[in-house]
Amino acid sequence: MKTKHITTKKKVTSAVATICMMLAFVLTSQTAQAQAVERTVSGVVKTHNSVVPGAAIVLKGTNIGVMADDDGAFTFPQPLKDNDVLIVSSMAFEDMEVKIERGTTYIEPFLEGTAIVIVGALRTAPAQKKAIPKSM
Repeated sequence: MKTKHITTKKKVTSAVATICMMLAFVLTSQTAQAQAVERTVSGVVKTHNSVVPGAAIVLKGTNIGVMADDDGAFTFPQPLKDNDVLIVSSMAFEDMEVKIERGTTYIEPFLEGTAIVIVGALRTAPAQKKAIPKSM
């Protein structure tokens, strides 16, 4: 009858290899789950000296969005994932893109003002004499 002798060194090496493989599996599955996590994002749109009421916040590449209230506050209507990009815009301000990073649930986009140029022209016609109708 043959007996097989397994040394302690082989047992330890086998156990360490098994633990390393399990650890690698757990870490990769948690990373995949973290990327798929969706969360509600809210915030306040601001500028230099105040908030921006009525700003539009839209998910880039879609028509899904929300408008900020009178206090510049908003809550996006759809859960967002990592690397989603929101476009924040308002009249008289430059558009801003906000990338949703890992764990982001609150943002404060800061809009910069743009120079508004209004061009107008006034054209007057030369005075014309109007014929006065004769009464009959």
